[in-house]
Amino acid sequence: MISELDVIDRPLPADPTDRDRQVARVYKDYLEVVLEEPAVFFVNTWGISDRYTWLAQQEPRLDGLPVRPLPLDEQMNRKPAWRAIAQAFDHCPHRPA
Repeated sequence: MISELDVIDRPLPADPTDRDRQVARVYKDYLEVVLEEPAVFFVNTWGISDRYTWLAQQEPRLDGLPVRPLPLDEQMNRKPAWRAIAQAFDHCPHRPA
C-alpha cells in the first residue's frame, strides 16, 4: 500500500502553473515506478484538496504563497496532479479484482 502520498512544493517555483506541472510530474514519475509492482494494490493521498493539507502548517513555503501539494486546488478543481495520477493508474499493469 502507498499511504499518505503528497508532494512538498516548498522548493518549487512561485508560479502556480509551473509549480503544478512539477508536482504532477513527481506524482507521475513516482507512481509509474511503484505501480509496476503487482503487490501494490492501494494508493492514498494525504488529503485530496490543497484547502485542507497539513503541509500548509508543517511545510509552509518561505515566500508565503499557499502550498499546492494535492490533486485538487482550494476550490476543489482538478489540477495537473489529478491527471498525472489517473494516467499512472491507466498505464499500470492490471490487478485482479
